[in-house]
Amino acid sequence: MKKYSVTLACFFLSLSLLTSAYAAVTPEDLIKDIFAKVGKENLLLNAKTKEEVEAHVDFNEMTKVILGKESSKRTDLELKWFEATIKEIITRSVYPTGPKFLENVKITYKKTKLDSDDAKVFSSVNKKGESTDVDYLLKKIGNNWKVVDVSIDDESWVKTINEKVQKTLKEKGWNGLKDLLNKRLNELKSNKKT
Repeated sequence: MKKYSVTLACFFLSLSLLTSAYAAVTPEDLIKDIFAKVGKENLLLNAKTKEEVEAHVDFNEMTKVILGKESSKRTDLELKWFEATIKEIITRSVYPTGPKFLENVKITYKKTKLDSDDAKVFSSVNKKGESTDVDYLLKKIGNNWKVVDVSIDDESWVKTINEKVQKTLKEKGWNGLKDLLNKRLNELKSNKKT
């Protein structure tokens, strides 16, 4: 079950990266549009759409949360590398499988908790009779909502990544983290499954 939850978490965080180019949509509409787009095609094969939708996620905010205090120890160049690498790992993990995964999925939107600059969209995802709560955290930047996290059954995906990154930093240091992420990214680029 834990492996399923991690896979689902990766999938739905990556889906959260996909949003329409419309600035005036509600957070729930934005999430609904995610599924419409990712269900159509592998976005790795459509650079224009991929770029458009990824403009609606705040990878910089994710990077800060994932790295925690480590971010203050890193140069701007190191932070940009980390952000770009995490983004590419997420997209290469999810985009190719999105259309097939969404074939038999039923999504029920429960409610949206909306503050002036924050929103949380609550949903339930049913696949093959198994129901999972999936909640999306968004922040308003200017007039646009940006996805900053996804929770699967109340477990924050960004927090989970943070815990793994912190453990790797403690055990292997920055260079060990870089090696691990570069290895994973190279596996994804060569289409290896691990």
